[in-house]
Amino acid sequence: MTRCRPARTARPGLSLIEVILALAILVLATTAISRLFDIGTDRGTEARVYSRGARLAQSKMAEAEAGLISPLSGGANGQFDGDDAAWTYSVTAEGAGPTNLYTVTVTVSRDVRGKPLQVSLTQMVFDPALIGSSAQAETPDASSVITAGTSTIDGVSSSSMGASSTGGASP
Repeated sequence: MTRCRPARTARPGLSLIEVILALAILVLATTAISRLFDIGTDRGTEARVYSRGARLAQSKMAEAEAGLISPLSGGANGQFDGDDAAWTYSVTAEGAGPTNLYTVTVTVSRDVRGKPLQVSLTQMVFDPALIGSSAQAETPDASSVITAGTSTIDGVSSSSMGASSTGGASP
């Protein structure tokens, strides 16, 4: 007697092609995710460097406003000290129309991973040599101070609040 074999049915489990395809998808996804992680890290570093450059530019602008550096006489260039020695700065000024008003531009730069990075700050500034400072201001004399609507001029005191002048003799 001959026996009939039953028809072949699919075996449960994964075939070799399915396993290879799943591994290929996993490798591609892992590569893409790691690349996105690297891009995010680079952008974070770049943002940190840009913010440091902006702070350094603001400090040089404050020095220009205070008159500690003089960009009005041909500009100023240099390098920062200490932890910021990798940064260089350039300060330039151009006349902005009205007398003693200048457009001051501070540019700080450095190389980050072989790529130049620059941060520029532009602001209109009055010539600090002509403005002076609050330390240079003189205190007024006590005789020239106006208080509570009364002023003293040449030893004659008069009130300026609600006073009116009429002609004629006073009783």
